[in-house]
Amino acid sequence: MPRSLTMWGNNPWDNDRASDWFANLMHLTHFPDQIRATLLLCEQEDACGENTTLLRAAVYCALQFCRVHIWPIEHLDSDLELAIKATHKVLSDENYCYSEKTTAQIQAELRELELRRKI
Repeated sequence: MPRSLTMWGNNPWDNDRASDWFANLMHLTHFPDQIRATLLLCEQEDACGENTTLLRAAVYCALQFCRVHIWPIEHLDSDLELAIKATHKVLSDENYCYSEKTTAQIQAELRELELRRKI
């Protein structure tokens, strides 16, 4: 008989084993460091243009993984803020946000990130 699994929510990371697995994954791969380094491109004066596609990719990763029990907790709030800032930069790139559909999707992603951060 399998041992009992204590879940504290419905998400895949809402249990001790999965939470530990994510922590180990993040530590071994340095994934958060890679994402953070890319998100920091938004702080450059000329962040749009060539970097817009990289910022959007990094924001997507932050959207998926910057969560309690997945992301290193000591960086969660600051990395969420950085992802929000990067999303604003992406939205400011008129060449990237060429369609209403693209812009609406990015705005929805921004709202999700803003809801997740602590106020």
